[in-house]
Amino acid sequence: MALSTVGLAVGVLVMPGTANAGGDPQLDQFDVGTLIIPMDTDYQDMGMLRAYGLVYELLSNDVPVRWAINDAKAQDGTDFSAAATDLATGDPIPMHDYRGGPWVIDAADAAEALPIVEAWQQQNPDLAVHEASVAFEAEVGHYLVVAPTIAMIADGNQKIARGYLAAAGIPDSTGDLLWPDDSPDMLDVDELSGPTEDNHRDGLLFDEDGDPVYCQLMSMHWGVGDAENDPEVVAEVREYLNNPVHFFAECQAVNAFENLDPHGFFLTPNGFEIGDSPNEVEHFNPSSPYAQLDGLFEAVGGSEPSYSLPMGDDYLAGGITMITGADTPVGVEDVWMTGYLDGTCPPDAPECGSLGKISYLGGHQYKTNLPISDNPDTQGTRLFLNSLFEAPCATVDGLPTLNLATAAPDFTMVAQIEVDVTYVNASAATALDAVLRAQLPPNTTFVSATEGGVLMGDEVVWQLGNLGADENGDRSYVIELAEYGLYDDSSALDYRVGLNEFTLLSNVAQTLYGDEAPDDGDGGDGDSDTGGDGDGDPAGDGDGGSSAGDSGEDGGEEGATAEDSAGEGDTGTGGGAADVGADGCSCSTETDHPAPLGWLVAVGLGLGLVRRRGGAA
Repeated sequence: MALSTVGLAVGVLVMPGTANAGGDPQLDQFDVGTLIIPMDTDYQDMGMLRAYGLVYELLSNDVPVRWAINDAKAQDGTDFSAAATDLATGDPIPMHDYRGGPWVIDAADAAEALPIVEAWQQQNPDLAVHEASVAFEAEVGHYLVVAPTIAMIADGNQKIARGYLAAAGIPDSTGDLLWPDDSPDMLDVDELSGPTEDNHRDGLLFDEDGDPVYCQLMSMHWGVGDAENDPEVVAEVREYLNNPVHFFAECQAVNAFENLDPHGFFLTPNGFEIGDSPNEVEHFNPSSPYAQLDGLFEAVGGSEPSYSLPMGDDYLAGGITMITGADTPVGVEDVWMTGYLDGTCPPDAPECGSLGKISYLGGHQYKTNLPISDNPDTQGTRLFLNSLFEAPCATVDGLPTLNLATAAPDFTMVAQIEVDVTYVNASAATALDAVLRAQLPPNTTFVSATEGGVLMGDEVVWQLGNLGADENGDRSYVIELAEYGLYDDSSALDYRVGLNEFTLLSNVAQTLYGDEAPDDGDGGDGDSDTGGDGDGDPAGDGDGGSSAGDSGEDGGEEGATAEDSAGEGDTGTGGGAADVGADGCSCSTETDHPAPLGWLVAVGLGLGLVRRRGGAA
C-alpha cells in the first residue's frame, strides 16, 4: 500500500518594517504611525523604568517589539532620528535624535498595541510614547517576540530584585507584582539544588527531563560562604547555562557563583578579586543591548562594588566589560560585564547555540528614584532591566525550531486507515507545554490512538509536555471512513515559549477511498498535493510544517511557521512554503508504514546542527 509522506519545507516570516526599495539595506524602514517608546532623558526622564514594564506587557500580549540600537554610535549617541506626535497629549515632536536604545512597535502592529499602550499610560501618566508623523529608518538590535519567564533566587536579599521589578511593573508568571515568597518563580536553595548531587538537572530550574523551564534567573546577594556550603546550586546553574538562557548576579552573588571551584568560572579562568567603588566610570560597547542608558551612571557601594581580575588573567572572551572604573584597564574595577558561558562566543553574538549568557553587576543595591537625570544611581536598575530582554530566549533568534509532518495512505480500498504524525525539536531551545492535535476529517469515526491519545471533540489530542533540545517522537491514530471519497488529514502542535503561546501547523495528507485503484494522473500517484499554497495550513501542498527558516540578524527575516494562539501570526505564520519543484516535494513510499520519523529527525537535527554551529562560530 502506497502512503503519502511529506517533504520538509521551510517557511519564511517576513517581518513588518524590513528594508524597502530605495532605503538603506542595513536599516529597517518604518512607516507613519509607528509607535516609539523613547529611552532618553529628553522625553522619558520620569517614565524610564516603567517603559520596560510596558515592553513586557506588549510582549505578553503577542505584540512584537523592536529594540532600535545604532551599531556605530558612541556613548549617549543617536540611535535614529524621527519626527512624531506625543500619543497622550497630541503635542508635535519635532525631528528628534532618539538615544538610549528606544523601543519601536511597527505601524503594522500599532492597532493591536494601542489599547495596551493607552491603558498603561492611564496607570503611568509619566510614561511617554510617540507616534511617528514621518517615515524613518533605524537599525534593529533585537527583535523581541516573547515575554521571558523569570525565576528569582530566594537568597535573603530578593527584596532588591523585587524593588527593581516593581519599579518597572513586571510581575511573576501568575501576574503578581509583589513577587511573594510563595511565588512559583521564587526558588530557594533546596529547590535549586534538587534531591541529588549527582544529577545537576534535578532542581526546579528544569523539568523532569532536564529541560530548562525559565528564560531568566537572578541572584542579588547570595553569599560566598553560602555557595561553599551548597555547591550543588552553582552546579545546577552551570547546567542551566548549557541552554540559551540568561543568569544575572549582583554584588556578593557574583563571586558566590563565579569563584566557586569547580562549577563556577563562567566568564573568567580563576574568578574575581573585589575592587573599589569607582568615582567615575568609562563605558565600552555602547551598541550592546546591555549597555543601553542615557546620561550619567553612578556606581554604588556594597561588599562587592566592582571586580578585578587576578594579575595576568584575561576574560575568557573579549568585549565582556561594559562599564569599568575611569582610567583603569579592562579587568580592573569592572562594574558591568556580560558574556556567554565559558567565553564560547563573543558577547555581541545574537546567540551561541545551546549556551546561555551571564551578566554581573557590581554594587549592593541601586536606586529606583526618578527623574533619572537627577538620580544617576538609578542607572544600575536600568542595566538590570536591559538584561531581561537581551536574553536569547526573548528574541526571534531564540525561538525553538520545530518540524511537524502528517502521513497517511494515498489510496485505500478498506474503510479503516492509520494516520501517522511526527514531530522534532531541532534546536537547543525548549518548547514548553506541547500539545499535539490531529484533526479528524468529516465523515470519519475515531477508532484508536497510540501513546495515550484521546478524542476531544473532532480532534485526537496528545499531551507531550516540554519538548527539549533534539526531542522527537511520533504518534498514530486509526479512523474509519464512512463513504468513498477524498479525505484530508492534518495536525497541529501547540506550545509555549516564555509566556507566549504558538501553534505550528503540519502539511495535509490526502487519502482517496474507493473500490478500485485510480489510473495514473487521477489522484492516485502518491502525490498528496491538495492544490494549496504550501503554507503549512490545511490548504497546504503536502509539505511538512517547520518553525525553522532563514535565521538572520535580529530585525531581518526569520523562518517560522508558528502562529500565536490568537491567530495573528505576528511572530510567525503557518507553514513551510519553500517550493522544491514545480509542484513542491510530495514523496511516496511503497512500504506498509510511513517513514517520516527517520528523515524528519535527520533533516530536523541537521537544521539544528547548522543553527548551533552558526551560533558558536
